[in-house]
Amino acid sequence: MSSLPETINATSPVAANPPVTYLMRDGELVEYADANLHVLSTTLKYGVGVFEGFRAYWSEDDNELYAFRVADHMRRLVDSMRVVEIDGPQDIEMLSEQLLSLVRANNLRSNLHMRAQVFVDSSDGKPDDTGPATVFMAAIPMNNYFGASGLDVQISSWARLSDRSMPPRIKSIANYQNGRLALLESRRNGYDAALLLTEDGHVAEGAGYNVFMVRQGKLCTPPATESILEGITRDSVLHLARTELGLDVDLRPIDRTELYSADEIFVCGSAAEVNHVTSVDRTPIGNGTAGELTRRIQDLYQKAVLGRAAADQNWALPVYAG
Repeated sequence: MSSLPETINATSPVAANPPVTYLMRDGELVEYADANLHVLSTTLKYGVGVFEGFRAYWSEDDNELYAFRVADHMRRLVDSMRVVEIDGPQDIEMLSEQLLSLVRANNLRSNLHMRAQVFVDSSDGKPDDTGPATVFMAAIPMNNYFGASGLDVQISSWARLSDRSMPPRIKSIANYQNGRLALLESRRNGYDAALLLTEDGHVAEGAGYNVFMVRQGKLCTPPATESILEGITRDSVLHLARTELGLDVDLRPIDRTELYSADEIFVCGSAAEVNHVTSVDRTPIGNGTAGELTRRIQDLYQKAVLGRAAADQNWALPVYAG
C-alpha cells in the first residue's frame, strides 16, 4: 500500500490524488475511483439521502487511533433513515464495525474525518422510492476544519428550515442546501462562517454546527425545538459542562441581539470541533479571543476524544487495540 499523507486540508481537492486507497460500499471495500452512484438514482435526482460525519484522533502517546462516538452517530443515521423513509440497514453494531474496518484497511494513523452516507440507488429513480439503499463509507485525513482558530460570523438573511417543512434534527443531504446558501452568503461578505435564525427570529445554528453563548456568566444554547440538528458534539459539550465543570446549562431560545452582548460564543460540531467566535456582524465578542469557559470546554473536549475525559462514557473507541 502506498504511503499516506499525515494530514489533508479540509478544503483541498482529493480526486486527483486520493489520500486513501479504499472506500466502502455496502460492507465491501472498493477502490477510491470506483465508489460511484448512477446519475439517475433517486438520490442524485431528488436529494434523497442521509449521512453522518465522524472524527477520529491519533494519539502519539498511545500509538493509537480513537474514533469518537461511533455507535451514537450510527444510531442517529438509523433514526435519519426512519424519518425520511429510506429502507436501509438498521444494525448499529454492524455499521460501526464496517467503518472501523475501512480505517484499518487503509492503515490510517492520523486525525480523520469519516462519513457514512445512505443513498437511494434505484434505477431511473422516482421521488417516492424508499430503496434499494446503498451505504458508502469514507475515512479521510483531516485536521482543523476551518483552517483557523476564531471565527468572524454573519447572521444570515436565510432562515433556518422549519420542522414543518423539513426535519432539521437529522442529517439529511437535502437539508444542507439551507446551510450552504448561508455559508456562501457569509463568504461573499467577508466572513468565516454563518449563523441562521428560525422563522420566529431566534438563533438556531450555524451552517453545519451548533452554537453556545455565555451571557451574564450563564452557558446557554438553543433547545432541540429551535430547528437545530441534534448534534452529537453538542451533546458531548452539554455532558462535559454539566459533569466535569458542574454547570447548569440553560437550554432556551436565544435572540439575535443577545449575541451582540454575549461574553463568549462558540460553535461545535464533529468537523468543526469547538471553535470560538470572535465577532458577530462585525460586533466583537469579548476581547476577540476564546473566553475562559470556552477554553475549558475546548480542553475537555480534546481530552474526551482521546478518552481522557468522560472516560466512563466510552466515547473514544480504540481502532487498532487488540
